[in-house]
Amino acid sequence: MNASVLFISCAITCLALPNSAWAKSTSSSKKNSPAAASVAPTATATASPIWNFKVREDDSVFAIITRKSGVAARLAHNHFIVARDFDAQLSADSKNPTSGAFSFKTRVTDLEVDRAELQKRWYPTVQSLGWLKEPFEALKDSDRDTIRENMLASGQLNAEKFPEISAKIEKIVDAQEKIGERSFSKKATVALTIRGQTVNRDFPANISLQGEELQVEAAGSLKFTDFGIEPYKALMGALGNDDRFYVLVSFRATKK
Repeated sequence: MNASVLFISCAITCLALPNSAWAKSTSSSKKNSPAAASVAPTATATASPIWNFKVREDDSVFAIITRKSGVAARLAHNHFIVARDFDAQLSADSKNPTSGAFSFKTRVTDLEVDRAELQKRWYPTVQSLGWLKEPFEALKDSDRDTIRENMLASGQLNAEKFPEISAKIEKIVDAQEKIGERSFSKKATVALTIRGQTVNRDFPANISLQGEELQVEAAGSLKFTDFGIEPYKALMGALGNDDRFYVLVSFRATKK
C-alpha cells in the first residue's frame, strides 16, 4: 500500500465552510411610502435556525480504500485507511439539512492503515458499494508500519511538505444515483485537497436530520494521478496500488 491511498483517508474531513455555496440565504426589503404609512406591515416568515453539530467520532468514518493491482496482485493487499483524528465543522438548517456547511481536515500523520476492527466494521458497506468482493486482510503491526511509512514518503503523500488533507462541500442538489446496492438521493460537490492540489468532484450523497441527529454519507472515486501522485508500485510494477481509489464518508453528528 502506499501513502497515496491516504490522501484523502477523505477525503472523502472531515469539513464550517464560511464561503461555501452550500449555505445560501435570501432576503428582501420594502420601503414604505407616505401614502402607505397607515397600512399594516406584511408579516415576514421567521427563518429556521442554523444548528451546529458535533461529530460522533466513534460512530463516524472518513476513509480511503485502495485496491491492489499488477500481475502479482495476489501477493499484495487492498487497504482501508482512515483519519484517526480530525477536525470536522458541520452545520445545517434545522428545517432543510441540505442547506448548511461542512468542512474537514486531518493531518496526514493521523492517517491509520488497516486497523483490524475498523476493516471488519466497515467492510459490509464497502462491499455493498461494489468496491471490493473479498474482505480486507488482517496485517501484522510491522507490516502496517511499513505501509504507513511508504504512504507518508516524499514520493507519495509527502507528509513533511504537505502536512494536511482537507475537504469541503461546496454545493448539494437533489440527484438520484446508485452505487452497487446503495441508493443516494443527493449530489454533493466536494473540493478535496491532497498534497497541495485541490480536485473538485461530485459525490453521490445522503443527508438526513432525525430530531437533533444529523447523518451525512457520501461515496465516490478519484485517481492518485489527479493529485500528482504516482500509485505505489513494487517488484518493477508487478504489484502495487491501482490508480483509482475510493472515498467513504459516513458521519453521525448531534446538535451542540
